[in-house]
Amino acid sequence: MSEQDDGLFDLDGRADPVAGPPDGAPRGGRRRLIAIALGAAAVVAAVAVAISTATAAPARPVAAGTTSPATALATSSAPASTTSAAPVKEPPAPETPPTVYADPAALADLHAVAATLTTRLTLTSPATWDKWLPAGKPYPGKDTADDLSTCPRLAGRLGAALGTKMSYWVGTLPEGPYGCQWATVPLYSGPNAANYPYLASVGFLGDGTTSEGLAGGFYHHQGRLCPDVAVPSVGKGAYLVRCEDLDGLSYVLVLRDTRTSGVWVLSGMARSDAAHAATDVLRPVIAGAAATFG
Repeated sequence: MSEQDDGLFDLDGRADPVAGPPDGAPRGGRRRLIAIALGAAAVVAAVAVAISTATAAPARPVAAGTTSPATALATSSAPASTTSAAPVKEPPAPETPPTVYADPAALADLHAVAATLTTRLTLTSPATWDKWLPAGKPYPGKDTADDLSTCPRLAGRLGAALGTKMSYWVGTLPEGPYGCQWATVPLYSGPNAANYPYLASVGFLGDGTTSEGLAGGFYHHQGRLCPDVAVPSVGKGAYLVRCEDLDGLSYVLVLRDTRTSGVWVLSGMARSDAAHAATDVLRPVIAGAAATFG
């Protein structure tokens, strides 16, 4: 399958997305992508889990004074004061930093996968992207061809590796953290988006976000941070992240751009009942990104 077979939806660009999955197909149980917290040069908040650890104590009521009946009678006939004391409030409780969640088996898996990434990877963003940075390329663009024009051609490579038909789905570059995304065919639109067995993406951030900060900001579906590990064999500032979704697993490789201070984000996701693992999705993404931007 040619690297050029990256047309919209049906690879040849002729088919439109199906309105929704058939009754027997899984429905929107899978979020499109794992949650991630992002900020300019720092990780600041979770995007999809809607969980906040910062809580403010309610305002403490002003203590009621005790008065004798005579005093109460005397003060009741006095003119009302035109001022009142400001309510006393407790200071906000300190934020509790989110914790990394991973059982020993998951950590062992993360380190085992990281040990297989032995090839140095150097990705260089095109100079033509500078006109969109640091904000990123506007999406959606004037048409799908415009959105797809900056994406690597990965549908054929992914399909060959996974034994199923894959297509460009949504997104563009430079944009992040997920940028250009691919999914299994047929693609679906509308509220009942399909629970795709495989998802892949290539993203690029040029807003000052660091690879270290980004790698430490991915969240499991429970709202706890996903574990990550440095992979110096891939490059300085490269990290591998492992995240568990409700019904699958995701691996994300984060690394620095060689031309700018930007960060590349390469990801592969696989449903737990899929024939191939998430690492089988990630590897062709890495190879395809290297072939295009290496």
